[in-house]
Amino acid sequence: MPFKFSFFLIVISSVLLFSCPADLQVQEPSSTDQKNTDRKVTAKDIASIEYTEYALSDAAEVVTTDWLKFIELNNQVELLKQGDLSFFSDDLTLLTGFLNDLIAEIPEKINEPSIIVRLIALKTTIYKLEGSAKLEKETKDALLNSIRDVLIAHTNLIFQINKKLEKDAQDIRKPRQ
Repeated sequence: MPFKFSFFLIVISSVLLFSCPADLQVQEPSSTDQKNTDRKVTAKDIASIEYTEYALSDAAEVVTTDWLKFIELNNQVELLKQGDLSFFSDDLTLLTGFLNDLIAEIPEKINEPSIIVRLIALKTTIYKLEGSAKLEKETKDALLNSIRDVLIAHTNLIFQINKKLEKDAQDIRKPRQ
């Protein structure tokens, strides 16, 4: 009796197993879909980046009022903080044109080597972020490091503008000898 029952279970199991449609497949998320969601950067991720952020001083606000590319850059950095990488991962030709115009249109009052150096450092970090954002195999941590570098370079530029204008405002007189 146990032999017949075991044989019967094996036959039934075999019939059920082979009667399933051959085209029925379990849909698993593709590895690229999984990677894209794994490297999706959110505003919360960016908010967790530690760096010192500087705001433009009143004097810097006045000097940069007509520097439209700088104002656009500040707007794009604010969008970046919200997790929007579109500006930094867009067409490289447009990004290069924007960055070249940013440097070319520096207001005369702050057109100094110290400011230009900060702009070039920012330009370099933006290119690095652009490359990271386009690489499919780039990890989320590497992408966040590139974002961090851009945020630091941007705040260093603002700090340098503030310091340059602060120094210009000082009335330092040499004592008579």
